[in-house]
Amino acid sequence: MRVVIYTYGVGAGHLARVNAVVKGFSRTNLSQDISVHAPRTKYRGLLDPQARLVSLDELPKETDIFICDWKVDGFVESLPHNYARLWVGLRRLGRIPSAFPRRFFVVAVEPSVRGDLCIWPVISTWKDELVSEAEFRAITRTESGAKVALLCENGCYEKHPTMVLREDLIGDGHIGVRCSNSPYARRLRDLDYWPIARLFPHAARLVIGGGYNSIHEAICFSSPERLVTIHVGGDDQALRLKKYTDWWELSPGDSRGEELASILAGELKA
Repeated sequence: MRVVIYTYGVGAGHLARVNAVVKGFSRTNLSQDISVHAPRTKYRGLLDPQARLVSLDELPKETDIFICDWKVDGFVESLPHNYARLWVGLRRLGRIPSAFPRRFFVVAVEPSVRGDLCIWPVISTWKDELVSEAEFRAITRTESGAKVALLCENGCYEKHPTMVLREDLIGDGHIGVRCSNSPYARRLRDLDYWPIARLFPHAARLVIGGGYNSIHEAICFSSPERLVTIHVGGDDQALRLKKYTDWWELSPGDSRGEELASILAGELKA
């Protein structure tokens, strides 16, 4: 089964969502060949190794499943209708229009989002990948019993790290560990670790930007009383930050990437 995944997004969140789809396929017994086209990403080195990053010239001539993260643009519209047997759009909350042509099978990846079905969260970390307490201490270089505040930011703009990786957000009695893979955070960060969600269960305090991945990873692997959310900008964050507290009991508590892959394979055969 040939799969092409496309995202025009810049930040790590877009690539993390691509990884969630890639890993979802790899965790099934489906045989697949996955290509990813992400022409603007700043985080190409973080792509899951089970997929290959391709340029426009390297795109397969045709594919079984074409998956579009976020929205359709001129590139997608330029592809012939017979390029893929199944066209899939991943839709999340947002003010930027996310209209997909009628040929697309639209998957809502957040509650309250319109689609042919809703399946969430589609995150790139699974419960069975979380680190142990001992591993957490080794990675963060903190002693057992110390209350650790993880300040996490992987945004796409220069202003974003300074909004989250702040001393005043660490909290009294906590040891702050500022975490980022952003190229803009080299002078601010204490830790460059991916995927950071593997550490979430052991943080006494978790400070994150309000993106899709960070919010749903926190819902799966942390708790409301430990979480501090920051609106760093981005079209869907304000709406998400109003809604996410209502999602804790609704969330299945783990990535549903495998289920997404199985559903898409079923749609391909239908």
